[in-house]
Amino acid sequence: MPSVEELIGNIENAKTPESEREKDISQLNLLGIGAAEIEEKAYSYWQNYFAENIEYVLSNRIVFISHLLPDVLLNQCFTDVFMEYQQRKKDLGIDDIKKFWGW
Repeated sequence: MPSVEELIGNIENAKTPESEREKDISQLNLLGIGAAEIEEKAYSYWQNYFAENIEYVLSNRIVFISHLLPDVLLNQCFTDVFMEYQQRKKDLGIDDIKKFWGW
């Protein structure tokens, strides 16, 4: 049986067929895990996804849909990761690099 994290990853993956997603949601429900814990793990999944793919997400302006998180939480997750990304760039001085390129 897959772990809770694997089930959540499969449920949230846009490439998962709907029939498989429904099966995984049923398995997740059968595990008896509370909604708060599922949201926490789904938030962690998205946080990791956004952190690993932030530049791709920003350059392609991708819209995400979560099957386990309300839109407000998904948006908050992206905002948190984006703010960390901006701060990291600022700390490294990358946000001002364009002025050296003559742009």
